[in-house]
Amino acid sequence: MDGNELDSRGQFADQAEDQVLITNVSSLSPSQLAKARGRTYDLLGRLILNGLTAEQLPFVKAIPELAATLPVSFDADEAAADHQQIFGFNVHPHESIFLDPAGLLGGPVAEVVLLDYRQAGFSGQIDSDMADHLGRELRYLALLSDLEAKARTNNLRDVAQRMAGLQRDFLDDHLLRWLPPLTLSIEQESLAFYTALVQLAFDVATVHRADLLAEPAPEFTLPEPPELLTQKDTGLREIAAYLLAPPYSGIYLSRDDIGRLARKHELPRGFGDRQQMLLNLWRSATTYNSLEASLEALQELVSSWHDTYRQMAENPYLRPFVAVWETRAAATMALLAEMRSDLPPLD
Repeated sequence: MDGNELDSRGQFADQAEDQVLITNVSSLSPSQLAKARGRTYDLLGRLILNGLTAEQLPFVKAIPELAATLPVSFDADEAAADHQQIFGFNVHPHESIFLDPAGLLGGPVAEVVLLDYRQAGFSGQIDSDMADHLGRELRYLALLSDLEAKARTNNLRDVAQRMAGLQRDFLDDHLLRWLPPLTLSIEQESLAFYTALVQLAFDVATVHRADLLAEPAPEFTLPEPPELLTQKDTGLREIAAYLLAPPYSGIYLSRDDIGRLARKHELPRGFGDRQQMLLNLWRSATTYNSLEASLEALQELVSSWHDTYRQMAENPYLRPFVAVWETRAAATMALLAEMRSDLPPLD
């Protein structure tokens, strides 16, 4: 695939200049649909990587779901601040954060994504810390879709089928495995533009998978969580680490999520990383005799995630990707209920 490279800034080379977006797919030929899907993935990936810019504003206005969230007047500084607030400070949109209990950027999950890029024939310098970023993964699908479109236009059926197969495999093995919890985590942050942006990416990927005319993917598994409450030395520190690991708990708790839990009960939560903030919250709750109430509020939050996963699973093409998240959220609800009846030691 000479001339089609992923560069270190997360941008694809050799992209056409026109921006045909998915708006009315019923009138599109297969090649036009692949091209429109590629342009849509490309735009969504750019927005997630870089935030909303004046350059991308005309294309965003052409998408009703995103246009409805735009302010009356565009302010570049406010847009950059929102992007940093959600993706720099609260929700790190990396596959490794959601699928690896260690939550380390550039770890084994990112290495597998990077290997898939290279096995598909894409070269160039790629930062392993960014390989599994949502924006990068969307732009990888953009390039595959664009190559499919060009192959269909030139009647290269075998090449088109190979590109479609690579898209299906990447959706099954990567993107759709972690988009459900990421989408819910962004929704919690209450920034309308980014909520709509990630939801649109989720919707496009879901429809894309259904359009590939293959059987639903087999259910995938997550790393087995520790049996915390059967261990005598389990304290709130261990439980905090468990809750903050999405593949164990089935949810993602951001800094702002912890802050909202603290404000609900008028409790300080201090500073530090998320685990320290959660421990500070529980220490304060213990001092003010409101630990059980704070755990109940957290249980209600997990319950809302569980209910949404269950709704997602009604889509047969999403069920293989959502079932395990629903199961983990249910287990976390049970864990919190048991904690409330027999509170563990603080340390």
